[in-house]
Amino acid sequence: MARDGMEMQVRTDTALTTAFTEATQREHTTPSDAVRRFMELYVRDSLQREAARQSRLVAAAPDEAESMALLQKVQDFGDD
Repeated sequence: MARDGMEMQVRTDTALTTAFTEATQREHTTPSDAVRRFMELYVRDSLQREAARQSRLVAAAPDEAESMALLQKVQDFGDD
């Protein structure tokens, strides 16, 4: 994934920040890399949950036309 883009500031308490920094040191990574990895996993999991939700909607649709309309929405998902 490209590393261009924006900066984020996150407020956490001191104990969490210290523990996170120590954890990244143990894992031989940087805090930025760890946060990027977390964000990528979070987005992937969110997309999978949305796909599963859409799949349930399609399966529950009462007729073919409604199923096709829902399938189109699923195919368009993420094109934004």
